Amino acid sequence: MLSSGSAAIGVSALASTAYGNERTEVAEYANEGGFFHADYKKHDDLKQMLDSNKDSLKLEAMKRIIGMIAKGRDASDLFPAVVKNVVSKNIEVKKLVYVYLVRYAEEQQDLALLSISTFQRALKDPNQLIRASALRVLSSIRVSMIVPIVMLAIRDSASDMSPYVRKTAAHAIPKLYHLDPEQKDELIVVIEKLLADRTTLVVGSAVMAFEEVCPERTELIHKNYRKLCNLLADVDEWGQVLIINMLTRYARTQFLDPNADDDYDYQAAENKPFYEDESDSDASESRRKESSVASPRKTYTLDVD
Repeated sequence: MLSSGSAAIGVSALASTAYGNERTEVAEYANEGGFFHADYKKHDDLKQMLDSNKDSLKLEAMKRIIGMIAKGRDASDLFPAVVKNVVSKNIEVKKLVYVYLVRYAEEQQDLALLSISTFQRALKDPNQLIRASALRVLSSIRVSMIVPIVMLAIRDSASDMSPYVRKTAAHAIPKLYHLDPEQKDELIVVIEKLLADRTTLVVGSAVMAFEEVCPERTELIHKNYRKLCNLLADVDEWGQVLIINMLTRYARTQFLDPNADDDYDYQAAENKPFYEDESDSDASESRRKESSVASPRKTYTLDVD
């Protein structure tokens, strides 16, 4: 028989082994992305966590919800529980709530409209990320009744001190234009202002908005052409593609052809024999000089900035 001391040691060892195995299983589960699995936490548990008074539980719930979305799982049934936390004082929770709302605002328009006043207040938040996220959510709600609110938000954000917020305003312009094309004239005024921005973070998005809304208004590019050329090397890759395509089209339609008034006979040059004697060469050179004296080559200048 085992003594009581030996039995206690054996039980302790088994408990330690079991605890160690459990920790190992949890670690392996986490490494395999188990926390993002739909069965790790049921939606009811997530709703309870979102209704909690503890920011730590809300933050954990939002992280798992965003993880579900990242894996392509539907989390739209959590919208009522998530949208209530848009007034959270915790910055991390609020940012994740805005990420969720951008994804589902168009599908749950009625519920999103209930938080319009909250988004409007968030546009004045000291944190630039909150201001930008609020504008992004507002512009994602495709309801015609809030068009004036979104237009005002875009106009104010285009003058924001933060380049990130101004960039977000540029991205919101095409969304509003596709929702209500009648706002085109007011949006062009905002685009003109953003095109004059000298921040590399903004100009690429401004050109994107220009190409989406009013690509025919080339006069908006005249005074910004040289600036866009100078900033091109420092713009991000996606912005560079947009700017290069726009500048290429601009150059082809706005620049003069330097050979338009040239008297050079291209047909005669093509028919000219490959080999010729010196006398023929001298005669051709003298004719070319006489032609250049009679009609001097015209000098072209670029449009005034």
